[in-house]
Amino acid sequence: MTSPVVKRILVVDDDPTNRLVVRVLMERRGYHVAEADGGQQSLDMIAEEPFDLVLMDLSMPGMDGLETTKLIRQAQEPGRELPIFALSAHTSRQSVEACLEAGMNGVLSKPFDSQKAEQVIDLINRPTDSVPS
Repeated sequence: MTSPVVKRILVVDDDPTNRLVVRVLMERRGYHVAEADGGQQSLDMIAEEPFDLVLMDLSMPGMDGLETTKLIRQAQEPGRELPIFALSAHTSRQSVEACLEAGMNGVLSKPFDSQKAEQVIDLINRPTDSVPS
């Protein structure tokens, strides 16, 4: 069994500048990037179109990234886990643990670094039979 190849990325952040930076950097690397300005919009978009990766801000008004991730996980089809990575300036051990408990796959620190994101994507794209256990 192989992992899906990341082509479509959803960036969820209430700050339009943060979304723009991530979109531009990832589009330069050849990815298709969509943007959501909050949790509810991201839920609506995920319900309507397929994404291969979500980069999720934690601190958003209304529905934060942790709550949004929990709702995404509850709505997923069995056997299809959408990779979700926090995109946050909060990278303390406690924050990382909260992200993992909410169902996120990991944390990428702000400011955004497209090379770190590319490393994450490489891991997601790696066939599961070649990932060390």
